[in-house]
Amino acid sequence: MLKETIFLAGLLHDIGKFTERSKSYPVDEKFKRVNTGHPKYSAQLLETLSKRNPLFKSCSDELVELVLYHHEPRNDFEKIIQLADWLSSSEREKGETKEKYFTVPLTPIFSRLFDGLDKKFGYSLVPLSISEGFPKENISLSTDQYKNLVDAFLKEVSAVHNTTQLYYLLEKYLWCVPAQTTNYVSDISLFDHAKTTAAIALCLYEEFSAGRLTSEGLNKMTDNTDNHFMLIKGDVSGIQNFIFHIPSKGAAKSLKGHSVYVSLLSDVITRHLVRGMGLEDANILYNGGGNFYILAPRTCETKFKELRKKISRLLLEIHGGAIYVALDYILLSPKDMTEFNTHWNKITQKVDVLKKRKWKEIDLKENYESIFGPFGVGSKDRAYCQLCGVESTERKIVINPENEKSYCTFCASFIDLTNELKDADCLVIKEVDVWDKAGIRNYQDMFRTLGFEYHFTKKRHLKDGDKPYAYLINDTDFLAQGFQGYVMGSYQLPYDAEKNQQLSFNEIAQKSQGDKKIALLKLDVDNLGNIFSKGLGKSSTVSRVTSLSRMLALYFEGYINHLIHEKGWQDFLYVVFSGGDDTFIVGAWDKVLDFAKEFYDKFREFTCYHPQVTFSAGISIFREDFPVIMSSRITEEALEKAKNYSEDSSESPKKNKISLFGEVFNWTEFDAVKSFKCLLIDIITKHSQERNGDTIGRAFLYKIWKSTLGFKRILEESACGKVDNIRFWRLAYYLREIAREDADKLIREYRRIVLDNLLGKSSDEKVKNIMVVPVAVKWAQMKTRKARGN
Repeated sequence: MLKETIFLAGLLHDIGKFTERSKSYPVDEKFKRVNTGHPKYSAQLLETLSKRNPLFKSCSDELVELVLYHHEPRNDFEKIIQLADWLSSSEREKGETKEKYFTVPLTPIFSRLFDGLDKKFGYSLVPLSISEGFPKENISLSTDQYKNLVDAFLKEVSAVHNTTQLYYLLEKYLWCVPAQTTNYVSDISLFDHAKTTAAIALCLYEEFSAGRLTSEGLNKMTDNTDNHFMLIKGDVSGIQNFIFHIPSKGAAKSLKGHSVYVSLLSDVITRHLVRGMGLEDANILYNGGGNFYILAPRTCETKFKELRKKISRLLLEIHGGAIYVALDYILLSPKDMTEFNTHWNKITQKVDVLKKRKWKEIDLKENYESIFGPFGVGSKDRAYCQLCGVESTERKIVINPENEKSYCTFCASFIDLTNELKDADCLVIKEVDVWDKAGIRNYQDMFRTLGFEYHFTKKRHLKDGDKPYAYLINDTDFLAQGFQGYVMGSYQLPYDAEKNQQLSFNEIAQKSQGDKKIALLKLDVDNLGNIFSKGLGKSSTVSRVTSLSRMLALYFEGYINHLIHEKGWQDFLYVVFSGGDDTFIVGAWDKVLDFAKEFYDKFREFTCYHPQVTFSAGISIFREDFPVIMSSRITEEALEKAKNYSEDSSESPKKNKISLFGEVFNWTEFDAVKSFKCLLIDIITKHSQERNGDTIGRAFLYKIWKSTLGFKRILEESACGKVDNIRFWRLAYYLREIAREDADKLIREYRRIVLDNLLGKSSDEKVKNIMVVPVAVKWAQMKTRKARGN
């Protein structure tokens, strides 16, 4: 019971800051004996809740005392809360607060990166949702705004039944509330501070209970150099090959299943570790994109190694080495927590090394044949899985009616998983007895082996008794409906409501305007390692690093769904995966191009337009029946081309680019491509006339394209101070059939691009790449092409 009380005290020790700023809940006289202000309000709220809610009643007196005295501790347990509080935020960065403290908004963590920005950004006081998270300039808060948010929180908090519900409710309401506003920079949210304080307090309690941490060690506070913490990292490798190693026929049915399985696998491994070490959700500092970080007490060191060995052996048995989770840890002292980014970087590097030495954590002699082969005994007549290669002697083989391929029951279950996603709005996650039966038949058996069951469903189809284990998808209003919490993710797929079935890639391609093709888009955040290792500088603390991770996840796992639905793209875009810091999408080619720019523009807004927080993207366009694994590799290469491109060969690549039709552009140039394409299509629409079954528009585009031949050489010449004026006259000749006004517009744009290079007007924000024109023409050609036959 004391362990749970310590955890709750860490989670709620500063909740009084939230209620106090509303100026609506005066503190009771009996709490005024404490000198510091906000603990009084925290204690008063908890005492009130203990009279209304069984969760708080069970530990009311101890909890109130721990919270009330965490700034003036009288015993070792109160010192644990005090030290956890200090370690969470370490040395808060001092700054002047001239305004009234309750008017100061939370400063976005992005605006603080790399010495910060000149402009002042802040968040409004609103409950968390997938459409929120965007900062505003020069905002000021009021006590009325605080009161509205506090009242909404109090209305819900009385109904929580367990610490998991409380955890998600705190995130919903405290994500936008600054933890500190007086004399300090207000860049840490009250939620991130509460979460990390609770995680640290739990670790310190376990160390203290085991006798490893003494009263003397607690008194040393942040000067303590004894290792009491483990920073654990997990990194799932082999994701791309596993997801895309599927037949093209019927790919839409199994692609998402593979992707979601990997995402859930990362989640279930994280939960298995946390449960096995006796920790809480708050100890998961980050989990997304196949990576996770856990803060644990050093007392868990032996248990972690046991769990790691079990996980590795299980993955080797089931996936034969196709999927590997690199799991490792480093030890930290309280003093190390004051430079948290340094150690975050260290564990990341350590795990990167481990990925090159796979299976090191298990006995290589004992598992030699499982790792190096030979595998199987050989089989004929399709008595093996054509996806993973397992033979019928090891697992039952079935024929997939979609493509007549032979699949094992495990690979076939990914199609079942895709079907579950069809219109699901909640995810059930149940803790179950560990599966110890021989033979793992499907992905559910795999998860049961780790002690969990997962399944997607509609709220109205929930089985009796499942609601307390269910999480709403992309909806934070969970408590009023009796759910456990919420999850964010891109789970839904393009869907034909009339046929009650998922759209195939061919059907998605047919939704394209013009050419009936699909596009693949891969994007990820530029220099993410540098952002985490150096972006926060000396201000790096566990709460800031956690905040940065959480906000990136909110964008890539939450907001992406809002954007797609807001634009009406849900039946055009198939999100293969989006999480952590990257996204992979298949969709109608024209909508994919529109999405790329919109998603980039909103990301810039989301990250306060910080010049060092950007992403790069690669786009490739294919027939819908082109081999999936090849198209994914080509798209990956396009992304790498974008990241490694430099206008000047003497400079290192600056990233923040997009690759399209084999050319690389900065995002301003991509805007210019789109604008030029729109101008061309507007002219075609205006002047189009039927001529021998074709239109003047298509012929017009061909002439524009012809005038761009040799543009690479023009770019080189313009950079050297030469201009080929003949080309402008030739273009004018080609445009003689359209109105003078429209011709002049085109020529002006055409000349501007070349002259920007000639006169040296270009900067990073200007158009430098002369291939804007040919690519715009190609885009317009595809957009205006009429479908012929099938």
